[in-house]
Amino acid sequence: MNDAALRLFQRAAYAWISLYMIALLLLGDDAWVSAPVRLFSSALGWKGWLQEMMNDRTAAGCMLISVLLLCAALLQLHRQRWWLGLLVWLLFRIITHRTWLASNGGIQLMENMLIWCALMGNGTHPFIGTTAFWIARLQVLLAYGAAAAHKFTGTAWLDGSAVLLVANDPGFSLGWLARSPVLCTALTYLTLAFMSLFPLAVWWSPSRRVFLFLGVLFHLSTAVFMGIPQMGLAFIACYAIWLDQDNVKWFGTMLQQIHATPRAVIT
Repeated sequence: MNDAALRLFQRAAYAWISLYMIALLLLGDDAWVSAPVRLFSSALGWKGWLQEMMNDRTAAGCMLISVLLLCAALLQLHRQRWWLGLLVWLLFRIITHRTWLASNGGIQLMENMLIWCALMGNGTHPFIGTTAFWIARLQVLLAYGAAAAHKFTGTAWLDGSAVLLVANDPGFSLGWLARSPVLCTALTYLTLAFMSLFPLAVWWSPSRRVFLFLGVLFHLSTAVFMGIPQMGLAFIACYAIWLDQDNVKWFGTMLQQIHATPRAVIT
């Protein structure tokens, strides 16, 4: 198990959670106006308690839970504790089920990754931590593999029209892209190839670095041009679990240089 990658992954995951909760809190009551999904049909016993806890929170109650979740995530950034990590996961599940209409692939990925992140925290048995580490790694691959498999069941990705359909959607500001159908076709096939090959490419160091770099560019582009930053940044945060020791050292050195630059300018 790569301890440096593990620590970077945990910090990235809890940083993502912190930013997501800040964004929700800034939305105020607007984040909670949609009717929540009903998880349980029964209102008896422990199921009824869970239903009340996860579905029937008022806007004020949800904001309180969000504040608690934000505080717990910030504490996890300082020092990893497995029990606090499980609390973060539970509170996040409550929030995401309350805002289920706004969920996307990145949020769903984090719902799964947070529990493995917690089980890799301080105080867990080494076997549990190592197992959670590899499950988290495979979770990233499964996300891409399942997405690619789903795309192969339709026609838009196979005939090259998927990106053009998205570009013509008035919900996105991609009119400039829709005017280049050839580029849209190329991006469609490149995206399909990237998602299909990603689960295999990350097993070897040279191809891993290339595909992780391409993945960062891909998810940043969806964050900027499609307005889904929470999804793009969630996948980028989870990339840390697949970094090798040299990549982590390079990333750490780069952050130290960025942190030291403002001080050098001031002095």
